[in-house]
Amino acid sequence: MAYYPFSERKGTLCFTCCHVLEDNKPITFVTHHFDDNNWQFLCNSEHTDADAVIISIGELLEIDPSIEKLCDLPVGGFATRKNRNAKWMTGQLPDEKSYPAR
Repeated sequence: MAYYPFSERKGTLCFTCCHVLEDNKPITFVTHHFDDNNWQFLCNSEHTDADAVIISIGELLEIDPSIEKLCDLPVGGFATRKNRNAKWMTGQLPDEKSYPAR
């Protein structure tokens, strides 16, 4: 993939779940946390700590190119959708600071 839209390096680590990687479930919930600038990309399954997987954003983008649309999600923000083909809806995480939109 030549085009890379995120401002973070391709090797920046993020969190996802085993359901996305092993069961090909769609990513339906994304967060970009203010306190540590971490990204989290999850499906709509119930999750435990044992389901967590660390992967680079570049690798995850190759698995699900639709997350490209979230490259400018501000810290303190979240995005959600109902399924793989639905439009992303964004908002601010409750009780988190955020930077002004660019």
